[in-house]
Amino acid sequence: MLADLLQVVLYKLFMSPNAIKYTLACIADVAFPRVNFSVEMSPEPTIVVDGCIAIKFPVLTDENVEMLLNGKACYSEINSCDNKVKVKVFGLAEGKELFSLVDGDVVVNADLLSVSFALLSRYEETRVSERDKYGRFAYSDSLVKKYNIIDIPIIDEYALFLRKFVCDIFQSVSISPRKPRFIPTHDIDFLFRFSNFGKAVKAIAGDLLKRKSLSLSLKSLCDYVASRRNIERDPYVSGMLELLKVSVEHKLDSKFYFKALSRGKDCSYNIFSGRTKRCIERVISAGKSVGLHGGLDSYSSADVFASEKNNLQSVTNCEVDSSRQHFLRFDVHKTPQVWQKCGIRHDSTLGFPEHEGFRCGTCHPYRLYDVDNDCVTDVVEHPLIAMDTTLFQYRNLTVDEAFASICHLYERCVAVEGDFVLLWHNTTMFGELYSWYRNVYLRFINSLVEYCNQQTNL
Repeated sequence: MLADLLQVVLYKLFMSPNAIKYTLACIADVAFPRVNFSVEMSPEPTIVVDGCIAIKFPVLTDENVEMLLNGKACYSEINSCDNKVKVKVFGLAEGKELFSLVDGDVVVNADLLSVSFALLSRYEETRVSERDKYGRFAYSDSLVKKYNIIDIPIIDEYALFLRKFVCDIFQSVSISPRKPRFIPTHDIDFLFRFSNFGKAVKAIAGDLLKRKSLSLSLKSLCDYVASRRNIERDPYVSGMLELLKVSVEHKLDSKFYFKALSRGKDCSYNIFSGRTKRCIERVISAGKSVGLHGGLDSYSSADVFASEKNNLQSVTNCEVDSSRQHFLRFDVHKTPQVWQKCGIRHDSTLGFPEHEGFRCGTCHPYRLYDVDNDCVTDVVEHPLIAMDTTLFQYRNLTVDEAFASICHLYERCVAVEGDFVLLWHNTTMFGELYSWYRNVYLRFINSLVEYCNQQTNL
């Protein structure tokens, strides 16, 4: 009782006992997959593995926590488990090892909890009022930017450090490593380039006047005429079907997120139209997942979100329990509660539009935390690691730089047994962007196929 009261006092502005338990469980899920563990709070935060191995964590003072959240905390750097990158560790005294064995218990000598909770729960977003024009928390205000850890899944690295120490000391602990996954995802922001005659004229004229390409304008005219006879000749539909074809050929666990509006400013295609229904049916018949791409206003309104979800369910004739928000809109005070109330069980919104990498400090699926109500939700977040428009629009990378970046991020995901979630739009396959699709997306998938073939032949 006294210990719980002390923790409330020390973490009154940050981590409650519920938050500490949540964070310990997230770390243990990665460190000890398929191994029994429990979380205890007295006399200090503790993970108990196999009912007998106690791992004790320190609780820091408010002053140290504030320094960390303000980006001013001191840190050490140690090699990752695969010795390929440096991992920052906070609150580790000079000359101290990360872990030690004291009276048969594992003692953690650094603050692994504060940064882990701040990133997993998105608590750091509660401390900054500024937002961009879409109401989004900016990468420039984030801890991963302040500490330059955007390209390292720092929480997963901590978990693997802990696993290695425990397994080295306690030979009875046997870990079956989790199999990492590549998960391609596709947001269908626009399903038809030529949704009507007016849009067709605008698109064809734009190719000529804005993009200054006569050849592209003529091609668009031909595509429009062809799409009038066969909607699959529309470039955006064709792009979606190409992504679906690649997914089927390579047996990828791809997910397609459709907007579910029939009218309004954010309605770029009618979810109830026969053409839209046929496209969705193609995805479902191919055995791929269909989720909701929540419209611009759905991230903060359960009523709006529920309406869109019901629309999509009426088209798919099945329960929809997965989502990603349009423009990656997310409000830490509202969105988790919207998803929870509306029966969403899987989401993949949490990535930065401005920079690829590990916004949440992890590439493992994990349950979101409701910071306002101080409780765990039923929503499992599958963090978004990289997005096509981030690479060529926000970051202005070259094709080779973009390919190298996603290869590096994939390597880090594999190193920590996590999931590499990549977003590629069906519209990033048209005109001048086709080279990005060919030389980044397809090139990456082909490199994975080649790697898997090499592993099979070993």
